[in-house]
Formats: sequence, C-alpha cells, structure tokens
Amino acid sequence: MKPRAAWPVLAKKAQEKCDEAQAELKAAKDRVAHLMQSHERMEILYADYVARSKEAERRLHSMSETLNFRGFMQQLQALIGRVNIDLMEANHAVEVARLALKRAEQKRIQMETLVEQDLKTVREYHRKREQKEMDAAGITLYNLKH
Repeated sequence: MKPRAAWPVLAKKAQEKCDEAQAELKAAKDRVAHLMQSHERMEILYADYVARSKEAERRLHSMSETLNFRGFMQQLQALIGRVNIDLMEANHAVEVARLALKRAEQKRIQMETLVEQDLKTVREYHRKREQKEMDAAGITLYNLKH
C-alpha cells in the first residue's frame, strides 16, 4: 500500500490559495494605508487653505479671490469625501480578504491533516503486515522445531 498521490497535490493547491489570499490581504492593506496618507495630505491642504482664506479676509481682496478660495475649498471637501468613501470600501476589501485568508488557512490545514492521516494509515498497514509476517515466521519456526 502506498500513500495516495492526490492528498499532497490538494495540500499544495491549498497552500497556493493561502499564499494568494495573503497577497490579496497585503494589497488591500497597502491600499488602505495609501488612502489614509492621501486623506491626511488633503486634510492638511484644506487646513492650510482655511488659514490662507482667513488671512485674505483680514486684508483687502477682491470678490473673485474670495470665490476662488471657497471654490477650491469646496473641491477639496468633495475630494476628501471621495477619499473617505474609497477608504471605507478599502477597509471592507481588507475584511473580505481577511475572511478569504481564514477560509484558505482552514482548507490548507484540512488538506495537511488528510495527508498526515493517509501517511499514518499507510504506516499502520505496513506495521500490521510486517507483524503478521513476523508472527507467521515465528509459527513456522516453532512448527519446524517441534
């Protein structure tokens, strides 16, 4: 009796799926980090323009200058809102990837367990067969002596 060839192949496939899931999780986490950096940069830029706008209000300025400041600040707020939406979607993608990794890990463990069980069954079969052969040889030797 030989170990089944299918279990190691399935275990390897499960490991590959695990590796893919880990890569997807890393990519999702990297996207979240990138979006958070973008969000922080935009918040800083927005705060800077608010300060510039207040400074401009203290000195003489034209109506078009005020409208330009407000227009740009509205665009920044819209962009910050879009980044927030993207950030929520990216966080959701991280959770989905985390669950996929968990399922892949469970499948990998299951396949490795099946490989180990198959090897154990083969070893047990060979041990029992060897024991039977030893017993038969012992009985034959006993019968030859008597």
